[in-house]
Parts: sequence; structure tokens; C-alpha cells
Amino acid sequence: TGDLSRKKLMPAVYDLANRGLLPPGFSLIGFARRDWEDEDFAQVVHDAVKEHSRTPFREEVWQQLSQGMRFVQGDFDDDVAFETLRATIEELDKAQGTGGNFAFYLSVPPRSFPVVIQQLKKHGLADQQGGSWRRAVIEKPFGHDLKSAEELNRVVHEVFTSDQVLDRK
Repeated sequence: TGDLSRKKLMPAVYDLANRGLLPPGFSLIGFARRDWEDEDFAQVVHDAVKEHSRTPFREEVWQQLSQGMRFVQGDFDDDVAFETLRATIEELDKAQGTGGNFAFYLSVPPRSFPVVIQQLKKHGLADQQGGSWRRAVIEKPFGHDLKSAEELNRVVHEVFTSDQVLDRK
């Protein structure tokens, strides 16, 4: 829900959809402490897309994309919130036909990486099953020095294999 998400990530997702490069069942779930409903999140995404997308806004593309948008409120150490996240992902997987393929875009402070990664593992969200894939996209900066970056790398690779991790520079 941060600035990077509004200015870069959300418009980029819309641009991919607008160019026909996302599957029709693509879904987007926001996760943050904010006290939002799905509609609040969709409005924020809508406004970000209209302001920052590189391709022209088309209502039919927006309508299709917004059908797969949800928001989960919670803190990174909140087991109930991660259970809600898992249930929301499962519901969208069935409704939208995502085939069990999930990418987790972690635009979180470096100090939060370990708890978020462990929560994904604890709640079964990192487990690839039946030919599906899971990916973790990790936003930089990654640690504050070499030692902390190596420790974060170790934590990430306890849960995700090297081919499951994409670092975004």
C-alpha cells in the first residue's frame, strides 16, 4: 500500500493487463495494517493506475482486473491475518482459475523479511503442489550491509529455492 506500490507496481500490473500479458484470472491481494475493505483497496489501485500507468486507461480492462482484487488487513506477525490471507488466496484460486500459481511481492522493510517469510512457510503459502509454482519477489534494499543481507538470504532460502526468488532492483 506504500508509495512504491502506488507509483510503480500497481500501474505496471495494469499495463501488463492492458497489453494482454496477464492471464484473465490474474488476482491481486493487498496485505497491510490499514483498516480497508476490498473496495477501498480497489479504489487506491484504480487511482494509482489512472495517475501513473504508461498505457491508456480502458474501463473494460479495469473491470476484468478489479474482479480479482482483495485486501487482507493484518500485521506481519499475526497468524489470524495469514490464515485469512491463505483463505483469500484459495478462494481466488478457485474463482479466478489461477492454477495454484502465486507470486508474493515483498515490498517490506528488511527487518520484516524474516517474519514474513516464516509466516508464508508456516501457513503453507510457499509450498508448490501439483505442478503449481510459488515465487517470492523481493524488493531492494535487502539488508543494511553484507552481513545482514547474507542472513536475510539464508532466511529466504530456508523457505524458497533459488529459482523461486526474484530480486527486483
